[in-house]
Amino acid sequence: MSLRKNVLHLLSWFPRPGFPTAGNFCLKHIQSVSNEINSVVLSAYIDPEVKNREVEIVNFKNFRQVLIHVPQSVLPASIQLFRAYNFGLQYIKKNFFVPDLVHLHVTLPLGKLALYWKKVYHLPYIITEHWTIYQPQNKELMTPKVLKEILKIANEAELILPVSYDLQVNMMRYGIIRPCRHLPNVVDTKLFHPIEKQPHEVKHILHVSTLRDDAKNFSGILRVVKELSQQRQDFVLDVVHDFDRPDLEPFIAENHLEKFVVFHGKKNDEEIAQFYQNADFFVLFSNYENLPCVIIEAFACGLPVITTNVGGICEMVDESRGILLKAGDEVKLRQAVNQMLDHYQEFDSQKIREYAEAHFSMKVIGEQLLRIYDRMN
Repeated sequence: MSLRKNVLHLLSWFPRPGFPTAGNFCLKHIQSVSNEINSVVLSAYIDPEVKNREVEIVNFKNFRQVLIHVPQSVLPASIQLFRAYNFGLQYIKKNFFVPDLVHLHVTLPLGKLALYWKKVYHLPYIITEHWTIYQPQNKELMTPKVLKEILKIANEAELILPVSYDLQVNMMRYGIIRPCRHLPNVVDTKLFHPIEKQPHEVKHILHVSTLRDDAKNFSGILRVVKELSQQRQDFVLDVVHDFDRPDLEPFIAENHLEKFVVFHGKKNDEEIAQFYQNADFFVLFSNYENLPCVIIEAFACGLPVITTNVGGICEMVDESRGILLKAGDEVKLRQAVNQMLDHYQEFDSQKIREYAEAHFSMKVIGEQLLRIYDRMN
């Protein structure tokens, strides 16, 4: 039996004040494997509330986060954070373990640090990539400078773990040549699971997202709801969202959609799971994605989905689990929602749930990650 690996996790996106759900999908990957390894997450951010550097230990279910609060200074933030992360590495060595491996979640910005540690301390690193910058729709974000930094970091990694095959292909098109292995996002199937529902007249459609219109095209969903509300009144769209969109309120009021669209704001995982359990189907109308956690959460709760054929979505959505649409096609979205409102019961909820368990559960993804770690020297 192999010894437990000591893995230090670097998250380019991580929860902090003002951004409580940032990188939560990265934390779920870590949670999936941390019963079998020793995991510590190292994070640092500029905190205007502190006068001196402070170290906070955040306890998760089966791992810890060393969160370094960095006071504001006349020095550039990049220098302050570089020093804080190097301090954090020594803190972890002293108080937890000497890392065998760095697991970098999202290449930039913290990949620069992982690369530096490899060269100075001979610490190998692997990368899990979730970033949509590689998608063709975001090519304007991939400036020559950003691409140069990404290639330098990615092509020094021991292994790269894109969350979808589509993402892997797009990364390789940009010149990433290191070995890749597809590792999808993960869902806690013990938390996200179906429940028995009583017959009901009002059907519940669920949407969970940041409401960023460039990515999620939530405005398109609202325009479709407006049209449908003029044909039928037997549905409500429940919206769970990270950020408020006060600019949408006039549209809701002007079109008398208050009883058709209900905004619920931010919710924790337990509360979100209840929304899935009480929904009849899920809608995501994105312009671009990689492998959305919200779809696999819907599957874990036995829900069919209506979504767009972008990124890696077609790798997991077929006619037995939902309806795929062309991005931006509001006519087809209206037709699909209208159809689903009358036929969602015809989807096999149990088979949808079984698919999620077999492909995205904590057990399945954790076992894959453990095998990957064990192969690292």
